[in-house]
Amino acid sequence: MAPKRNAPSLQTLSQRRQYLRDKRRYTFYKTVWRAIAIFALAAGSIRLATSPVWNLSNESQISVSDNQILSDENIQALLPINYPQSLLRVTPEALADRLETHPPIESATVNRRLIPPGLHVRVRERQPVAVVIPDTTQPLKSIPDRPVPFEEPGLIDAEGYWMPRNSFQKLGVEASPNSAAMPALVLKGMRAKHKADWRKMYQSIQTSPVKITAVDWTKPSNLVLQSEFGEVRLGPYGRTFDNQLAALDQIRNLDTKVNPERVAYIDLQDPSNPVIQILQATSGTPGLP
Repeated sequence: MAPKRNAPSLQTLSQRRQYLRDKRRYTFYKTVWRAIAIFALAAGSIRLATSPVWNLSNESQISVSDNQILSDENIQALLPINYPQSLLRVTPEALADRLETHPPIESATVNRRLIPPGLHVRVRERQPVAVVIPDTTQPLKSIPDRPVPFEEPGLIDAEGYWMPRNSFQKLGVEASPNSAAMPALVLKGMRAKHKADWRKMYQSIQTSPVKITAVDWTKPSNLVLQSEFGEVRLGPYGRTFDNQLAALDQIRNLDTKVNPERVAYIDLQDPSNPVIQILQATSGTPGLP
């Protein structure tokens, strides 16, 4: 037979009731203090956000890095910020997206800087490597409302990205022959479908010991280069391009065999058998050396 349990004493019941009252009181005060803390934090954040200490007062509080063509002032002027502006109300991602809408800027990141209050902008610019001249043998049927790649003069980078020729000038870069935004290489007649070939071609031109000043791609069946040795005809662009440049480099002693001024063009369609076309002598013209 199971032993009979004794009923709890009055003292035990009183202690239990007191424990429950204390627990409810603790929970109540904890909830109140938590609400007060949240309110104080929110109020402090609002005050902090509206404090003049954290305001962007002018463009001098915006630092810029990694820019080579555009000046700090050029980039600062592109940021749509109404001064004074609270630093904490600025959206860095939106500012970066706005910068990337400009063709000369390939990518951008914007970060807040708390001490001292300001912004840090890091950009990667598109480096133009050639001035693009469209194929003038194919006139436009109508004048477009906005720039059409490769159908009007422009600039191109090593990756084949086309931009209007005045893209940098619109952002404040001076248009001068010595400006980094005005490359010396001229590219004529390139089409949008040639982008992949252009990437490889430019890499070869860049590493070639022979100086190339112009590329005429007007006739895809006959790529023409302007080099320090004169006009060079290559035929269609293809896998032999590097060999053709190497063969061109081997003609450095050209002036010891023939007067360079008498060279009409150099034919390198077969790089293993270069052909030098000489200008025909005319009446009264001294004989060729």
